[in-house]
Amino acid sequence: MDRGRSDAEQAAPAGTAISMRWWDAGLGLTVVVLAVLGSSSDRPTGASLAVVAGLVVVWVAVVRPVIRRDDGLLSRSAVVAASAVVAVGGAAVATTPGFAAVQAFLMPTLWTLMPTIRSAITANVALCLAISTGFVISLGWSPETLATVVTSEALSLVFSIALGLWITTIARVGIERGRLLDELREAQAELAARNRDIGGSTERERLAREIHDTIAQSLTGVVMLTQRTRRTLAEGDVDGALDRLTTIESAAREALTEARTLVAATASSGLTGHDVAAAVERVAERFRRESGVDVSVRVEAVDLPRDLQVVLIRVVQEALANIRKHSASPTARVVLSARRGTAELSVADDGRGFDPESPSTGFGLPGLRERIALAGGSFSIASSPSGTTITCGLPVEGAAAAPASPPAVDARPAFAGEVPS
Repeated sequence: MDRGRSDAEQAAPAGTAISMRWWDAGLGLTVVVLAVLGSSSDRPTGASLAVVAGLVVVWVAVVRPVIRRDDGLLSRSAVVAASAVVAVGGAAVATTPGFAAVQAFLMPTLWTLMPTIRSAITANVALCLAISTGFVISLGWSPETLATVVTSEALSLVFSIALGLWITTIARVGIERGRLLDELREAQAELAARNRDIGGSTERERLAREIHDTIAQSLTGVVMLTQRTRRTLAEGDVDGALDRLTTIESAAREALTEARTLVAATASSGLTGHDVAAAVERVAERFRRESGVDVSVRVEAVDLPRDLQVVLIRVVQEALANIRKHSASPTARVVLSARRGTAELSVADDGRGFDPESPSTGFGLPGLRERIALAGGSFSIASSPSGTTITCGLPVEGAAAAPASPPAVDARPAFAGEVPS
C-alpha cells in the first residue's frame, strides 16, 4: 500500500460504502436478472446456474466481509475479493454473453473494495478485460466481435470511472467537511474555555476595584478615626473620644453594608434612583467626618443611568481617599455638571501635588482609569506643587441637568481657584 497518500484519498472510495442492506438488495436484484437472462438463453442452464451460485458464494464468503469492514486499507483480503469479483465477471460472460449485465453491480463493488482511486480504476480495467475475454470465449474470435466488445467495454469503463470519480469526490468532500466540523467544534470548545478564563479574570478585576473603592476605603477611614480617638483619650478628652467612637461605629456599619452588597453581587454606591447629587454629598460628608478635610461640593442633579452613577461615585471616593493619604491638603472641591451629552466630574485639592507621569505602585489611579475606560469615558490628571485636579467625562446620550431640581448643590462656600462648572 502507498503509505504516502493522503488520508482523504485513502478513505474516499471506502467511504462510498452504503448500508449492507442496500448491497444485499443489489445482489438479489442482480441474481434475479441473471436468472431471467440464463433461462432465456440458448446456453446450457446448468452452467448459468453455476455462475449465479458462484456469484452468491463469492459475495457472501469473500466480498461482503471486506465491504462491511470499510477500513480504507488495501489489505490482502481486499485484493483477494477484487480478484474474485473480476474472475466471476469474466466467467459469467464466458458462460452466457447476456451475463455482461452483471458488471452494473460488479463495477460499483470494486470502487467500494479498493481504497484509492488508482487501485479502483485498475480493478475496473481488469474487470473490463476479463469480461472482454469472456465475450471472445463465448462468441468466438472475429473482427465484428472484437469491435463490439471494445466499444461496449470502453463505454462501460468510461461510465464506471466517471461515476466512481463523482461518488469519490462526494465522499471526499463529506470527509473534509467532517474534519472541518471537528476542528470547528474543537475551536469552539477552546474559545469557550478561554472566554470562561477571561470572564473569571474580568470578574476578579471588577471585584478588586469594588473592594478597593468601597470596603478598603471605609476601613482606612476607620483606622484613621481610631488613631485620632486614641490621641484624644491620651489628652483626656473623653467627650471628644465618645464622639469619635460614634463616628467609627457609623463608618464600620457602612463598611459592613458595602460588604454585604458586594456579596449580593450588586453595586454598592448608596444610590437611590437617579439622585447622584445626594450620593456625592453623602460621600463628601462622610469624608469630612473621617479626615477633617473641608470639602466643597457643587453637583448638578444630572439624570444618569445607575451604572454610570456608580462609576462617578467610585471616582469621587478614590480621589478623596488619595487627597487624604497623599496631598496633605486641608481642602477639596468636587464639581459635577452636564454639558452637551457629557457628564463631567472634577475633584481638586490644594495639596503638594505629584508627577502624574511617574509609575504608579498602587491600585487606585490605574483602577480609576480602567473603570472610566470600560464606561467609554475620558480621564485626566493635572498636578502641580499647588494642587491636583482629577477630571473625567462620561458620554451620556441626552445627559443634562434635571430641570425639576435645583441647578446645583453647594454644600460649602466656593474656594479661590475652584474649577468652573
